[in-house]
Amino acid sequence: MRTAFIYSKDFAKFKPPKGHPWLVERSHATYQLCKRLHLLEHDWIHTYVPKPAEAEELLTFHTKEYIRLLKKANKGICEEEWLRYGLGTTECPVYKGVYDYHALAAGSTLLAAELIERDKADIVFSPTGGFHHAGEDFASGFCYINDIVLAVKKWISGKRRVLYIDLDAHHGDQVQEAFYSTSRVMCISFHECGKTLFPFKTGFENEIGRGRGKGYTINVPLPENTSDDEFLWAFDKIFLPLAQAFKPDVVIAVLGADVLFSDPFSHLQLTNSSLTKALESILQVSPKLLALGSGGYVLENIARTWTLAWAIMNGLEPREEDSVVFGGMFWGDGLASLKDRPHFVPDDIKEKVKSEVHRVVHAIENSVFRILKIKA
Repeated sequence: MRTAFIYSKDFAKFKPPKGHPWLVERSHATYQLCKRLHLLEHDWIHTYVPKPAEAEELLTFHTKEYIRLLKKANKGICEEEWLRYGLGTTECPVYKGVYDYHALAAGSTLLAAELIERDKADIVFSPTGGFHHAGEDFASGFCYINDIVLAVKKWISGKRRVLYIDLDAHHGDQVQEAFYSTSRVMCISFHECGKTLFPFKTGFENEIGRGRGKGYTINVPLPENTSDDEFLWAFDKIFLPLAQAFKPDVVIAVLGADVLFSDPFSHLQLTNSSLTKALESILQVSPKLLALGSGGYVLENIARTWTLAWAIMNGLEPREEDSVVFGGMFWGDGLASLKDRPHFVPDDIKEKVKSEVHRVVHAIENSVFRILKIKA
């Protein structure tokens, strides 16, 4: 096994407007915690420093006019007409360095994709990645450049079959849109239902692709207050059968820390234990894996969860005896622990959630599973 961690100290230099929730320190905090726990020191692990994506690379998905305007926005000056491109809104503000930051993020994901394509790594983690709301010619949901689409396009041009699994709290709407009509890419998304969370209008279970892509888009909208039990039941029912039937050459996984009960930007009640258990299943079916961070709005949650995920990607998940070596960092109490404590959700709420999750899963089994001839 060869793994790679993509990191640049330059990410933390950028400063979105005061009050904007995007945390540019995410990769730095994760890198520092991994380093503190000696999770970057093994001989099969390499750390790579990315370069910003070139404009030509961005144009494999984004329009020339949009990239031109985003470059102009890099000066921190906004024009009113840019609002129709999503630039200058409260969720996608214009600030000094906005193009540079997102070009570097895209460059990180493209470097990860290249390492996999050239067979230099089997598993790559790029914490500052996963901007799944950016459209062909617009910014949306804190996302300006869709690094995921860029990476997938790179792979399918090389005749790869790509499985995209999105575990962010928000539906990966623009990745779905980009590959809605192809059978070369399977898009599976587990997210909070659009009835209660952005982007609101997409990500429902009846969105299953069109034309040749029919059956290759799978959405599992989770009701608010979904906890570990309901999520893991749905994940086991849906993900492994589909992944095993699809037989991907490469998997790209979005591991959003905003699914956690303590995150202010969703209404899910998950702990990072369920996220990492899902990751273990993803690793089972991944000949090659590119993992991305995506959402998360509490820095400590991000660092703990993604450090734990990195440990699992490297077969270094914590054991009881490690608590001594790491000074209680893996198994300690409260804020010192990488793993969340169990989170209590009342039985009456769990039953209501369970009923809705069962309905959604059965709907997918009756549509996608039948199209792809998979036994439920």
